[in-house]
Amino acid sequence: MQAFSHAIRYFQEVAAQGSIRRAAERLNIAPSAVTRQVARFEQQLGAPLFERLPRGVRLTAAGEMMLTQIQRMQRDFGHAVTQVEALKGARRGHVRFGVLQYMSAGFVPELIVDLARDYPGLSHTVYVGNSPEIVDAVVRGDLDLGLCWQPAASLPVRNVRTFAVPVGVVVAAGHELAARKSMRVAECLTYPLIIQSQDTRLRQMVDDATRGAASRVVPFVESNSIATITALLVAGAGVALMTRATVQREIEQGLLRHIPISDRGIGSLSLSLFVRADRPLSPLVALLLELMAARFDALAGSAAG
Repeated sequence: MQAFSHAIRYFQEVAAQGSIRRAAERLNIAPSAVTRQVARFEQQLGAPLFERLPRGVRLTAAGEMMLTQIQRMQRDFGHAVTQVEALKGARRGHVRFGVLQYMSAGFVPELIVDLARDYPGLSHTVYVGNSPEIVDAVVRGDLDLGLCWQPAASLPVRNVRTFAVPVGVVVAAGHELAARKSMRVAECLTYPLIIQSQDTRLRQMVDDATRGAASRVVPFVESNSIATITALLVAGAGVALMTRATVQREIEQGLLRHIPISDRGIGSLSLSLFVRADRPLSPLVALLLELMAARFDALAGSAAG
């Protein structure tokens, strides 16, 4: 499949041969046609790509850089074509991915149902856990990809998409705080506090933000279950510090309110879609990654409110 212009093809051949005449012979066209295409390419770029010598040509610095970029684009394009060709015949396979709890009720089922229409033979392993568990599983190779709070930069993973998800105070729609426009964390400590377990990224953020405060964090309820925390909040049992994305459905249903936090120490968490950096992806895993990336903006957009 030819996806690049004549000018690029001619430029590459001249670079390979070191001569317009020899490049024309290889391409089976007139030297004047090669000269015109190369000159037009240089004009478009606004820089000379070749240094004209008494016998042949030599790449300039700009030409060397352009050749490297073109070769990389061709490799990427070739890889994409291979993936598409593989997908044409791929009707069965298995993919494994990890997500945070709040994604397991809406985002993931909808994705799988839509995917099943085109790939009914594709099966899935969906691991629901906290961020450290998901990241560890991707690094070990137990999962093909993960969608959770952003892994540490030192880990061998490649972030495909990231998005900042705001953290705030979540209360029932009828709570006395529901009309507030913003709050400080210290104000929450005077209400029954419902909070996630200490092995979660958000809990660590809250503990860091309140370290040294006059009132330390003493939870009314501590749980690793998002469903339990959400149900308690809807029932008006207390307040919680959570991302908007976690309770987006309940917010849309008018059951909960999300109040921005004004403290500088707590602003947002980075949601990340990632894979292991050094692991080649099968066509089906690449397909799932593309579909999740395509839906990522919608998921993160609703999280931003």
